[in-house]
Amino acid sequence: MKKSLVALAAFAAVGAFAQSSVTLSGNIKGGVAHTKYSGAAAGNGNGLAIADGSSRFIIGGTEDLGGGLAAVFQVDTRYRVDDNGGAPTSSPLAGGNTFVGLRGGMGMIQLGKLDTHYCLGSDQHGARATALQASSCGILGFVNGGANAIANASRSQNVIRYTTPNMSGFQAQANYSTSFQGSEGAVGDAGKGRAMHLGLNYGSGPFKAGVSFWDGKTENRLATAARADQKAATAFIDWNFGVATVGLTFDQSEIESRAANAVTSTELQRRAWSIPVTVPMGAGTFLFTYTKARDLKGSGYATPAALTAATANTGATLMSIGYDYALSKRTSLGVSYAKLNNKSAAGYNLYTQAALNGTPANAVGQDASQLYLGVRHAF
Repeated sequence: MKKSLVALAAFAAVGAFAQSSVTLSGNIKGGVAHTKYSGAAAGNGNGLAIADGSSRFIIGGTEDLGGGLAAVFQVDTRYRVDDNGGAPTSSPLAGGNTFVGLRGGMGMIQLGKLDTHYCLGSDQHGARATALQASSCGILGFVNGGANAIANASRSQNVIRYTTPNMSGFQAQANYSTSFQGSEGAVGDAGKGRAMHLGLNYGSGPFKAGVSFWDGKTENRLATAARADQKAATAFIDWNFGVATVGLTFDQSEIESRAANAVTSTELQRRAWSIPVTVPMGAGTFLFTYTKARDLKGSGYATPAALTAATANTGATLMSIGYDYALSKRTSLGVSYAKLNNKSAAGYNLYTQAALNGTPANAVGQDASQLYLGVRHAF
């Protein structure tokens, strides 16, 4: 529930608090996680940690400019509930979805740092008291592990966004980033990177669906620089049957890599699908998700043996179950279990495993599982 930002009222006396409407909202989410590694030749074991669930506080505001036009802004700050990740470096002010823009009858334009494309149609672990590490985004947001995150598997920077009005359940969005990973490339480089995204969503009654297309070019297009360009397409549907909501997400993502001074590039393509299920159970909700990444497909390799080495045994599966119990409209308890199985050459991780769970990333071919008990409070 959003509340007036009373803490900033004192600034009004000096003219600093000039917005017509400013609100404070967010959530704080944390829990105890037991994470186990297995299946590798070495480095197996387990550990207990306090895991954060992407806690945040958001300052947002609007100003009525007349004629149906309004100015909008948001400052979204993420922080870790356990140790703050070595702040201020790891938990900077405005590290989340932060923007300024205009909203009117023709839609909304935003400038800033915004979630774009990644993990669409995935399960609800991020918005529940269950572990964020149980989310299908650990597979859907990557091409064989953390080194190849599609659309940063998070927010893209330097974004210009246009969102259409909702038209009978349909809403479209277009994004352009001058540099989605934050770097501006080399001085004098005329062919700088960029990212483009187009999405269309539909939601009416029990049915929701959407498609999303992503094309990202890394900065510094000089021949002397390495690059790893991206393409991805996602489609999802969700149907609420009353007794349960069942979804299906299909994602195809591709990394095109070129080494410094190389003439040719190599391509790796990953296809994955996910089935999220939520079942209301009185004051609680049961969550189940099964996600599978197929072995990579590739092209541009010098020999068949090199192609086989890059693509064979690179698939993975993730199964997660959880239960979210509402103590009130704003506070809930959650318990979840997630099991990630990597093939011998796969390098997927539980989502935010190193960043928010405080445990190392998997070795290639290593499996991981997590049992989690946590609490989430929204304000």
